[in-house]
Amino acid sequence: MRFVDIKFSQRNARPGDSIRGVVVVETDKSFVCNQVVLKVKGKERTEMGSGDSKITDEHVHLHGKIILSEAAEIPYGKNEFSFEFKLKTGLPPTYSGYNGWIEYNVEAVVEMDWTLDPKMTRRFRVLPIHPAYLPESDGYNPQNKDTNPLHVELQSDVLRIKQGIPVRFMVDEHSRVNGVRVEIRRREYAKCRSNEHTHDVTIATEFIPISAGDFHRWKDALVGGNWRRVPFQSKLLRTTYLLKVVLEMRWDLDPFVTYRLKVSGEKPEEEIEDIFEAIAIDLGFD
Repeated sequence: MRFVDIKFSQRNARPGDSIRGVVVVETDKSFVCNQVVLKVKGKERTEMGSGDSKITDEHVHLHGKIILSEAAEIPYGKNEFSFEFKLKTGLPPTYSGYNGWIEYNVEAVVEMDWTLDPKMTRRFRVLPIHPAYLPESDGYNPQNKDTNPLHVELQSDVLRIKQGIPVRFMVDEHSRVNGVRVEIRRREYAKCRSNEHTHDVTIATEFIPISAGDFHRWKDALVGGNWRRVPFQSKLLRTTYLLKVVLEMRWDLDPFVTYRLKVSGEKPEEEIEDIFEAIAIDLGFD
């Protein structure tokens, strides 16, 4: 029996961080190998069409090999080989979408002669880098959009991490109104050779029923509370986020308005001056 496994110290990391772990080789009888290696892989892939008309495209983000052991005898029992590698800056995050995906993994291989190489593959996740903080705008400058009988007002088109986005709306009197649906939608842009395709999917939604007493009155809604998703752009894939406000109407086409959203990171904590450090500098100490 020859068994190979990979155990991570941490499976998730951001670009520029390190991934650490051990490759475990377990055997019930000692054997000689040529080397023990860890292959680091990362790529994105897009697909469009189906059957004979299906096309694909790929881009490699990571491709490397770490030698964990040169030619040696692997003794009976459990043997561990530690590894560590640093992720490149600028890597796109792990992603699974409608027309494509981005995936990262490591493969441990015990290379041998005259027999199948024992191996194991494990995935790890590259986390997105949080966007910069976008400060609140000064004054009150709402963004208004109208489509009869729906009126929508945004104080800001910024979707804030962990906070969501507040929305105001008003509905004119109409006999076939059910309510208002407020959605945050992810729009995926995919390139596959010379083809491009977009696909929308709803990520968060709130429904507010409308009764006769609600007509001609502004109402408030909050959508996307505890928001943590981040837009990204890679070689073949790109995502953005939209706000869609829909007036649900019986037997009629639902009128709606959309806004392109910006995503803001968290507000940095105010820097607090260390008074003791300030005193030391004033006195000429390092």
